[in-house]
Amino acid sequence: MRWFDGYCEKCGMKVDKKTAPQRFGKYFCSEKHAEEYANDIEKRRKAKPKQKDGEECC
Repeated sequence: MRWFDGYCEKCGMKVDKKTAPQRFGKYFCSEKHAEEYANDIEKRRKAKPKQKDGEECC
């Protein structure tokens, strides 16, 4: 697990861990950036090819 580096995962702006919104263990400068990041993650997840039953990953 990564330690807090003090910057918004989306834009790189400096953030305060005590007040910054958090998603997936990452901190953001605003709720808007937190939601955009969550949407990006969801799009990537949906874009992955689906595995057939019984297939091993990787």
